[in-house]
Amino acid sequence: MTTFRRAKESDLERLVEIHLAAYPDPCSIDVRMRNFTHHPFGGLERLVVVEDDAGRPVGHAFLFPLEASFGGAKVKVGGIASVAVAPEARGRGIATALMRRLHALSDRRGDAVTMLHPSRQGFYARLGYATTSSRKRLAIATRSVPEPWRALARARVRAATGGDERALYRLHARAAERATGWIARPKRCWELFIARERRILLVCEGPRARPAGGASATGYVAFTLAQEQLRAETRLEVDELVADDDEARRALVGALAAMRDQATEIVLEVAEADPLERALVDPDGRRFGTSGVEHALGEIVGGPMVRIEDPSRALAARGYAGSGAFDVVVREPGGDDGVALGLCVRGGRAEVGPARGRRRGALQTTRAGLAAIFYGALSVTDAVALGMAEAPPEVAARLDAVVKMPPLAPVDAF
Repeated sequence: MTTFRRAKESDLERLVEIHLAAYPDPCSIDVRMRNFTHHPFGGLERLVVVEDDAGRPVGHAFLFPLEASFGGAKVKVGGIASVAVAPEARGRGIATALMRRLHALSDRRGDAVTMLHPSRQGFYARLGYATTSSRKRLAIATRSVPEPWRALARARVRAATGGDERALYRLHARAAERATGWIARPKRCWELFIARERRILLVCEGPRARPAGGASATGYVAFTLAQEQLRAETRLEVDELVADDDEARRALVGALAAMRDQATEIVLEVAEADPLERALVDPDGRRFGTSGVEHALGEIVGGPMVRIEDPSRALAARGYAGSGAFDVVVREPGGDDGVALGLCVRGGRAEVGPARGRRRGALQTTRAGLAAIFYGALSVTDAVALGMAEAPPEVAARLDAVVKMPPLAPVDAF
């Protein structure tokens, strides 16, 4: 029989032992210990430990109390991370029991959804998690960026200074309101973001005069320069690019391109439908293609996964783009009739109560399908086409106009 408790400092050596076996990457023991005790979103007080019958820790996972933007509303999210089980305890259902414990704690806390970044999706899909929008990870030649963008950068982009911190906070907060799934950053997270030694920060100013303290800033970009060994090719890897408007975004990309004599490529993640590469000429630079793919510009990157515990709470928590009234039937595992809910949206917010009409005119889906549509930015029309939901075409079209959100953009890892 397994038991659960909060982690203690005396567990650290054992926790690192379990973590090393589950995540055998090059991170040092010290880095792993610090991740447990000083994670940007919480420390040992947020770590749940599983004990075996002998009272020995055999698994662990974080459950962070986060807040993220969905549909323009701030939503309580349970952030799950560092799920690990000791090698000798594998195959006994401990990971599943641990996840169920985390879901219960998150539900008790009133979270609308739980979210995680999976190393493998299959295990979490069996627990009701749904995938979210993917992103494009572009690898584009610095010399492919148009000259007008570089000219704009020369006029408007400068190095960040200590007086820009509040401007960065404000820019990020404004972008989060427009985006999907961006996590509100606590002070500790911002401190680590700014203090990273190799990170370079540039700020875009507005077209008018520059007040003190970055008050006119309209965007920023954070990046690092990566080189595998001395004299090797240098790549410019963008950690974050935030802009109030399209002109600021072009200026910031132009500033990155101005480093073309040093860096050959810019690596940048954008939303899947982002047209950025359409403005570039020879974005794959001097790379050579194959008979199958002549111009490879990057790769598709999967997003986090989300899960809904309480459908009524989740439907009411997020914001909406339009207004309307709909019935939603959430089918439960086992093929029973499921839960029928009535969704009435006015002024961007929803009221959830009993279903009003007949099921054949409702959106019918599973709990995972509900998460994919309402929190993963999958359109109802696409969910129906993929067999993840059922709805008459006219209902799907009306729902899409109400529930649509921007695709999930890059969010802070946790």
